[in-house]
Amino acid sequence: MSTISPLSCLNSVLDAKHLLEAYNEQTSCFFATPAQTLLAQGIQAVLPSPQKGFSRQDLPRQAKALLTNQTRFGPSSTPLIGAIPFDDSAQIHLFLPEKIYRTGPFEKGHTVFNSTGLDSNQCTLKMVPEPLNYMQGVDKALEQIQHSELRKVVLSRALELSFPTSLDLCRLLANLVHNNRYGYTYLLNLPSPPLSGSDGSCQTLIGASPELLIRRRGMQVEANPLAGSAPRSGDLKIDRQRAHELLNSDKDRREHMLVVDAIVETLRPLCNELDIPSSPCILQTDSMMHLSTCLRGTLRDANSCALSLALALHPTPAVCGYPSQGAYAAIHEIEPFARRYFAGIVGWVNSQGDGEWAVTIRCGETDGECLRLYAGAGIVAGSTAEKELAETSAKFRTMLKALGLEHLLDMAT
Repeated sequence: MSTISPLSCLNSVLDAKHLLEAYNEQTSCFFATPAQTLLAQGIQAVLPSPQKGFSRQDLPRQAKALLTNQTRFGPSSTPLIGAIPFDDSAQIHLFLPEKIYRTGPFEKGHTVFNSTGLDSNQCTLKMVPEPLNYMQGVDKALEQIQHSELRKVVLSRALELSFPTSLDLCRLLANLVHNNRYGYTYLLNLPSPPLSGSDGSCQTLIGASPELLIRRRGMQVEANPLAGSAPRSGDLKIDRQRAHELLNSDKDRREHMLVVDAIVETLRPLCNELDIPSSPCILQTDSMMHLSTCLRGTLRDANSCALSLALALHPTPAVCGYPSQGAYAAIHEIEPFARRYFAGIVGWVNSQGDGEWAVTIRCGETDGECLRLYAGAGIVAGSTAEKELAETSAKFRTMLKALGLEHLLDMAT
């Protein structure tokens, strides 16, 4: 990637910390990954155009046309950035920023955890659905799995937090980066109407995902599906035991292989070579441990860009279920809310076809004073409602910890 001149407001050497500190009202996207940190400011063009509304299948062609048109006036390293929602409950939001700044990843000591100053006594919490209703939904999914071709359904729930004043998104973003240095931390301003419906303020997607959907560098591709999870305890001995149990859990291994097999089925025809590990390993976040398989391949065709690969893969059984059509139907029947950008994808693609897309989990949407958090769990034969509820609660910890409201977990279970 090309090196971009430092932000005009910065006089020192450009690094990840400076990009984080440069977040302001002009920021359209912040995206920190294990390989780089990206800050986009402003928007010069949006894809798809609201007047045209073309299909998802046409997105790669339209994206290529827009990126190619950009290079008519000389070499450009400006990528197309944005988010694609889980379903049609929200708009696809892909855009060319006015300015783009990149540097390396965050290093140890680059961020400091800051108190958000939020008072839980002034916070209104609503659970959608209530825990008992979520467990009833899990039982309903298990019944469908028992009596149909369904093998997995991912069911989610939401926490809706309301505050007397607007959230400090810069501080929240810094805390997410601090706690999730090896994942994909993102903030994206969205065109959708605000959650609260109170005014026309900008809505923002913010989160820290551990899951890479697809990365393309030249002809090399990498995917890192996660499925099968256990909460971390904070005690090293206990966590080692939980990791051992997770690696040897028949239920979790079956859930994980559904995801890996689906991704392999999609990528294999597109690759000359595809390296598939024989067994998963453990990936740890600040709050969870997951079964993880890292797939690496070499593409057959240079026209397979990062965006087309992401659309071919999404949604994987990790966030939807299997088979996908039946899982979609079950999700829309059981879940009492629209997922919008939760379980969608966020990332970028450039004119060379390179790019990186992460799954939008461990996230929330906010319009300032209202914040909706999301968490899901994979339901397969052998799942129990109580354990799946506990798994979603543990996944809420990523965002609640960054907010300084981790103790609200006691109310969410």
